[in-house]
Amino acid sequence: RYHILRGKTQRPALSSSKFQEYELIDKTVISKNTAIYRFKLDHDYDQLRIPVGHHLACKVNVGGKDEIRYYTPISNQFDEGFFDIIVKSYKDGTVSKYFATLNPGAKVLFKGPVGRMSYKSNMADRIVMIAGGSGITPMLAVLGSIITSPEDKTTVKLLFANETENDILLREELDEYVKEYPGFDLRYFLNHPPAAWNDGYKGIITEEVLKKELPSPNANTKIFICGPMDMKKQMLEALENLGWPKGTLQSKQDDQVFCF
Repeated sequence: RYHILRGKTQRPALSSSKFQEYELIDKTVISKNTAIYRFKLDHDYDQLRIPVGHHLACKVNVGGKDEIRYYTPISNQFDEGFFDIIVKSYKDGTVSKYFATLNPGAKVLFKGPVGRMSYKSNMADRIVMIAGGSGITPMLAVLGSIITSPEDKTTVKLLFANETENDILLREELDEYVKEYPGFDLRYFLNHPPAAWNDGYKGIITEEVLKKELPSPNANTKIFICGPMDMKKQMLEALENLGWPKGTLQSKQDDQVFCF
């Protein structure tokens, strides 16, 4: 009986090949256009256990058309019985707007894990993370893994761009990490900062800023990028101009410049 139970707990909580329905059990609004959505797994003892840096694929039908989006869970992968994702509503975002209408009891299709990056401890001496908006979520998964693994000596610098101060997702957690973890350095960027903004840069992340904030191109530093498509393209171009290896949107695990 013990073996049967253990076998049950070790099976994957989600299918990586077919979409299955999961029930929304809680919704926590964390800013005017962002919420954390908690979905119930099949059993109370199920754990997501997805590789750090991987995502879940989500399929919703909007206006008769299937739309697929990818979300990195923000819950601990060893939490039992549920998983959390964070969704930010954009005014032209089809799926994010759909999520904003959901209430507990709604069923949503997910499959996973999917992804091209499986983070491994000490895969680089240093990681520079460049994130925009909800692109922070895969970075948090990697950051969480580094901070909770004493054997992982990687130092991390995060450049995090948002429109307004209200848009900075999970700011409390990030500020806490800065205090607790000497190997973590953080720079905020606001496109529309308040008048008294002294906590970071004003404006977007530019090539000039990258030159200032990044080390000279070297083999011991990896760069992770996640954010809106235009931002990813701009960052890849700017990094290449600065002498970093050419990155692509469909990055591979070993690429020095990696796009989620």
